[in-house]
Amino acid sequence: MMKTGLVSLREPEVVRCCKGACVSPANNDAPGAVVQTSGMLPRAGQVWAAIYENLPQPTLLLNIPDADCGARALVAVNHSARALFGEDLASHLVESANSEALDAMFEAFDQSRARPGQPPAPFSLRGEGGALFRAHFTPLPAIDALDAPWLCLVHAYQRDQDQALQELISELSALHHERSDLDALGMAVAERLREAFNTPAVALLAAEEDRFAPRWQSGDATLSARLVERLRNAQIPADLLHRMALEPGRAPDICVLNLGGPPAHGVLSWVAEIPPDARPTTLSLLATALDLLLSTAYIRESYSEERMRLRAVLEHVPSAVLLFDSEGKVVMYNSRAQAMIGHNRWRNLGPSDHPFTVCDVEGDELPVERWPLVRAVSEGIGCTNEEYVLDFGEVRRNVLMTIAPVVDESGATRLFLASATDVTERSARDRRKDEFLSVASHELRSPLTPLSGFVHLARQQAEMGKRVDPEVLRRAESQVHRLRRLVDALLDMSRIETGRLRLLKKPTSLRSLLKRIAEPWLNGHEGHRITLHNADEAIFAVIDPDRIEQVISNLIDNALKHGKKEGHVQVRLHTATAHAIISVRDEGEGMSEEEVEQIFERFYSGANARTTKSMGLGLYISRQIIEEHGGLIEIETAPGSPTEVRVLLPLGRDAE
Repeated sequence: MMKTGLVSLREPEVVRCCKGACVSPANNDAPGAVVQTSGMLPRAGQVWAAIYENLPQPTLLLNIPDADCGARALVAVNHSARALFGEDLASHLVESANSEALDAMFEAFDQSRARPGQPPAPFSLRGEGGALFRAHFTPLPAIDALDAPWLCLVHAYQRDQDQALQELISELSALHHERSDLDALGMAVAERLREAFNTPAVALLAAEEDRFAPRWQSGDATLSARLVERLRNAQIPADLLHRMALEPGRAPDICVLNLGGPPAHGVLSWVAEIPPDARPTTLSLLATALDLLLSTAYIRESYSEERMRLRAVLEHVPSAVLLFDSEGKVVMYNSRAQAMIGHNRWRNLGPSDHPFTVCDVEGDELPVERWPLVRAVSEGIGCTNEEYVLDFGEVRRNVLMTIAPVVDESGATRLFLASATDVTERSARDRRKDEFLSVASHELRSPLTPLSGFVHLARQQAEMGKRVDPEVLRRAESQVHRLRRLVDALLDMSRIETGRLRLLKKPTSLRSLLKRIAEPWLNGHEGHRITLHNADEAIFAVIDPDRIEQVISNLIDNALKHGKKEGHVQVRLHTATAHAIISVRDEGEGMSEEEVEQIFERFYSGANARTTKSMGLGLYISRQIIEEHGGLIEIETAPGSPTEVRVLLPLGRDAE
């Protein structure tokens, strides 16, 4: 049981509190009066005396702190409450620090807090058979020593059926707009109806196609179940009130109130041998109020079911989807949208509820009014496949956005449906592709210009009867080889993409192959930068030697390009378990983790190349070739450190 007690509103040296209540000075002889000893009453006493003491509404002042912050207490009872309770009960309430009457009062308070927005249940201050009351509780600001004061407005509960039903109708009219738990409200209404009709059982049923389905019940469980079974498939006449027998063939012993018929939207039934003592107008209003309650429940449940279906559909859409209304309030969004924005608290459109800013495809920040979602609300227009950049600070995401207005039957726009597809990777690939086309066109033109010049010079020499200079022919041939390598790279990419890359594998000595690969480099103008650490013994693998030469030559070329100027490049061959390992190590500035993640993608060229950017196909093709051999290519690097690329190939002599 909750501990209760009385508290004083007095300031100790100013006011003497008798039995804990505070009333006006004019009522000093009343039970629980506060007697003014000197000066003015403290502020709480002044407020009570000026505002509440002479109210015509019976009013109590309670102090109800949290459970762990002090005892509950009845502080004051006004003149109208003493008249309603009678002086004996009022004196008992004021003088008793802990009694069943106070417990009943505080239990009524707890029930009102546990069922907000629902009709208050009647209670008795004198146990079974005592007068019934209803109470409404209203919090007040802290006053003096009262840290949790509450006003309790009390009125007598009339057992007259017509008046009780009118009271319930009035409360239902005020409550059907509330967003309270309708099931809890329906159960409370059923209990109130049982009390009003003074019946052992009540059942409220809703129409469901050609039968009635139970909705809310109160009272004896067996009788309520029998009411439901009796009415489930019953044909109810169109009259407002109908009497029938619970058991066929017997005298009528139940009443049935038609709700919203004909055809009936539902029925209210209760056990009663006589008709209710209520006017037809009151019963008609009750039927309308209950029909409205059932309709509200049906609409909410239908809305909830449709919302669940819509959410299930949105969850299967492969894009981020957002539904918002014409006022910019977010109605619903799927998990992909939640993942895209990074939180699950999206309530309104605009900067305050967005962890990002919106930019155009060039990366320039857009003003809020030009954000696509905000623009849809302000201008009522959508968009189709427009690309924007969402800037989250450290991360940027490219999204392809489509916004479509959703109109109602009258043609008015009520909602907007937006979908956003993350195209960050695709946009990055497109940018690299554009860069590749630009570089490729430049690379393909580069050898053509000198080649054309060398051919023209050789033709002039031949036409003049002179011997063609071999150096001219050698340089022309060099440009042809360069052009061929570029074309071969493009052809290799095409073969890889279409699955037509073919390997001519055979048992090969990797020691001899590596020596052959490194020799042109060692004898070239940058030979002083290259160190070859070849294996001491023969190492064999079943490979396509031309393709492996293509890979290793590309790795050496990259090491010379991306390493430090005049830095050394080490090429090494050794074995580990069942693999041969060919490694190429430079003395460059290394790469970041982000660069490593992209280094084997098409059209990606290193950020630290000292020379003109390549087409970004070398490592992409190299990885595909090594993987076709059943091998692996890996990179070990870090910013500011050397980079080592290792090629792992399965050892063996037997051709497949």
